[in-house]
Amino acid sequence: TLQTGVEYLGNDVKTATATADEAHCCAACAANPECKFFTYEGGTDGLCHHKNDDAPDYSRQNATCTSGFVGASPPSPPPPAHVAVAVGGKRWETGPNFLCWNIDSSENRGFFWRNLSAAGAYGAQLARQAAALGRAQEAGYSLLRFGGTGNDYLTYEFRGTKCPEASDTKQCLNETTWRSLLSFTEAAEAKMIFGVSLNTGLDAQARRLSGDFPYPWDPRNARQILQWTIDNHFDHLLFGFELGNEQNAKYTAQQAAADIQVLHNLTLELWPDASKRPVLLGPDPHSYHNSEIDMYVKDWLKETRKLGVPIFAATHHEYTEVDSTSFTSAAALSVSGEIAAAVNASVRGEDPTVHIVGGEIGPHNGGSPTCTHDYMRWASFGDSLWYADALAAKARNGYYALCRQDYIGADYGLVDCSTGTPLPDFYTGLAFATFMGPKVLDTNTSNGTVRSYAHCAAGATDGTVAALVINLGDKHSAVSFPGLGNVTSAAVLAPSGEEGLTNATGLLGSEVALNGRVLRVGKDGQVPEITTEAVGAAAIRAPPTSISFLLLSSANHQDCMKQPSILV
Repeated sequence: TLQTGVEYLGNDVKTATATADEAHCCAACAANPECKFFTYEGGTDGLCHHKNDDAPDYSRQNATCTSGFVGASPPSPPPPAHVAVAVGGKRWETGPNFLCWNIDSSENRGFFWRNLSAAGAYGAQLARQAAALGRAQEAGYSLLRFGGTGNDYLTYEFRGTKCPEASDTKQCLNETTWRSLLSFTEAAEAKMIFGVSLNTGLDAQARRLSGDFPYPWDPRNARQILQWTIDNHFDHLLFGFELGNEQNAKYTAQQAAADIQVLHNLTLELWPDASKRPVLLGPDPHSYHNSEIDMYVKDWLKETRKLGVPIFAATHHEYTEVDSTSFTSAAALSVSGEIAAAVNASVRGEDPTVHIVGGEIGPHNGGSPTCTHDYMRWASFGDSLWYADALAAKARNGYYALCRQDYIGADYGLVDCSTGTPLPDFYTGLAFATFMGPKVLDTNTSNGTVRSYAHCAAGATDGTVAALVINLGDKHSAVSFPGLGNVTSAAVLAPSGEEGLTNATGLLGSEVALNGRVLRVGKDGQVPEITTEAVGAAAIRAPPTSISFLLLSSANHQDCMKQPSILV
């Protein structure tokens, strides 16, 4: 993919070298394992700059340059010919709205130019699609996390407060925009985790270099927007609050705990009825990339307990950096489960009653370019292999919810950043919510080329088990479930041979097929149902690079049975 007239700034992985033209520069980048993007500078025999993954985050217009992305389908490893999945007893139970998604107010996510109001056709369609995710879940609604770096740049223009002049790190949330977001939340059949602004007005780099951060937190501006929300009868849409985004680089765990105590006191004031009071989550540190997690969350929980602040869930950010070179890498996908196990041990070691929420989890860390179809690196079926596995791995390791970064915005949303068209990850999430209930069962094969997970089937009380099988390999693999009877039916998601928004097919394509049928929103705007086809066999042949949701209705699994009432 080439973008004429654009120069990527910084993020070089080697010294620039003279190259004949753009095509030769692209080929040279493809031959360098460290090079993901490139900038060709000049005309014939110009300079070729090799760049890393973050290259598009920093760019400028330059008529003498052409920049590009090296995209290629990764090689798929050979899978085992047959996998026998042993399904054990109940392991954990997720929240009833495990499938959570984010709306990010950061400037390059398009929050301020994209009208989300459900009163308009565009916002209504985005909400209609999101509502399908909520209705599929046991709770009947999704959790919408309104957060991100941009949330800490917000001043709330309510009740006499005037916003400062807008800049890259100062933004204004006024009544019109807030009302639009609330109307979208309601139409999307969601409830909001509201990331309340610390109003730092500084970006991530300045946080490391500057000492002028506000402390202790001043709640007066937050009180204004929350009181308005209550007075206008929107507070039923508020599930909970976080305070600040990725602030662990500046505030100690003790300081962050003291700040959320201020927020807790504000909620006591505004919601004297405890049954209507939104819950508290945090501290949402930046950012886990592997299982070597720090002690920030654990220390914060310890400090909040000392202060008597009730915490509903511990949250964190996570980006494991998967892309087109690692979509089928078992080792790359396993990192999500390794992080989850480490977080579970840390959090539950400090407080076994606190839930765990993946507050911001996506395939790539860093500000992607403002909405453009020139770069759609994760708008592909290949990314769904990661997303399906991440959902299952978090559930397997005791998470209450996984909040996907993000619903819309940049090139890694669940829907296209411009048109709002659902992407493969949207349908993968919808399938997960449709079939995989909150009760998580143990399995023996979750980290190889063929990866399997099992839950009690959504809504089932008759012992039905739902299994998720992800085949990263380049061949079919037979999968069976000894002791659980036949696979009754299957919903198999696979790459499509049709070109979509990415002008590519297969793993890099933006289309997804369900049991051979390409999934698309109907002319009436309705999201297609995720349905199964009958199997009736002891084993299923999982296709290459596919995601299979299987129902085993004759499993008679005791943990998936309706428990009899006990008469006293």
